[in-house]
Amino acid sequence: MNFLQYGAGNIGRGFIGQVFSDAGYSVQFVDVNTEIISALNTYGRYPINVLSNDGSEELWVENVSGIDGMDSEKVALAIANTNLMATAVGVNILPRIVPNIVAGIKLRIKNGNNDPLNIIICENLIDADKLLRKLITENLDSSEKIFFENNVGLVEASIGRMVPIMTDEMKMGNVLRVCVERYHELPIDKNAFKGEIPFFEHLHPYSPFEFYIKRKLYLHNMGHCLTAFLGELMGVEYIWQAIGNPNVKVIVQRAMTESALALSNEFGVPTYELMEHVADLMLRFANEALGDTCERVGKDITRKLSPNDRFVGAARLIDMCGFSPVYVSLGISIGLFLETKSEEEAMNFLLKVSNISSEDCSFKRILGYLKSIREKSMVEDILRLVEVCKYIELSEKTSNLI
Repeated sequence: MNFLQYGAGNIGRGFIGQVFSDAGYSVQFVDVNTEIISALNTYGRYPINVLSNDGSEELWVENVSGIDGMDSEKVALAIANTNLMATAVGVNILPRIVPNIVAGIKLRIKNGNNDPLNIIICENLIDADKLLRKLITENLDSSEKIFFENNVGLVEASIGRMVPIMTDEMKMGNVLRVCVERYHELPIDKNAFKGEIPFFEHLHPYSPFEFYIKRKLYLHNMGHCLTAFLGELMGVEYIWQAIGNPNVKVIVQRAMTESALALSNEFGVPTYELMEHVADLMLRFANEALGDTCERVGKDITRKLSPNDRFVGAARLIDMCGFSPVYVSLGISIGLFLETKSEEEAMNFLLKVSNISSEDCSFKRILGYLKSIREKSMVEDILRLVEVCKYIELSEKTSNLI
């Protein structure tokens, strides 16, 4: 069994490659990093270090090889000859690999290969399948589009494993080494597959997959980023240091609980299952051995406060389900504090970037939090501030009912 992994970075090697190699697949990696590709072809294996606060365990991913991503003909041939592949290149790079994917699909047509080709999209983006579909089909003629619709499955995945940026010290002299956390479950969109769905340990076909996409973004990503934001307020470097603060722990847990309740309401998933996931995430954020930094997790605030991303998207889901996104709104406020310099700039950001209008019920709350944070940004004061604001909001709602 052959599996093609487009992208040999930390997620490609440290997560996807391991899952499929462990399942018995021969894994070919495609990447433009010639040092990585050369090492894969030289050694045919690479080490993964599973890190926890209890220590490190070294595992080996076997039966691997590499293809230079600049060799378009070789990449297209590999795509033409496989039935299962994945991408893990980053959303911004995805358009750059489309020409090779298109060439591979066209070569399948030319060779008369009508077997299904399923592409698992391991990118951190809602509707990544729609984006890739558009990028591919705009390069196909009418008959090729028919082949594509009948034979190519674009399968979204939820990437939950946390992999830190690898330093030279962490590589320990091996350019292929990746350090990871133990968690390595890979949920995929069951309904998007063409033909037979592979079933093996750690791969989880699920429907409706929107649940897993939103769980990852509105629970994991939101909680992780909120931890980073609060860590930056505290002036600490690492995620584990931030979540180790009792006030941060309370704020992050309550924000994720708001999302968990909304997700349970929206998808009919038992609340206790989601709360178990929240508890697991809290423990994983505290993994000191990963060395994940607040700067890395909290960067690119503009994207993270965009309309459908981790904070604003979660707040809207919570609102839609009839709850109040109190702590998620706080996350938006802290992001604004870190990104903007004045109230006017913050208001414009909410209106133009986050698409939160002045009529939105969260607008006043977010700006109120922001004003107080600018005055005093101690985490313990922020926690007290939220509790006071919750009491005031509840009092206002109660008085309106009298």
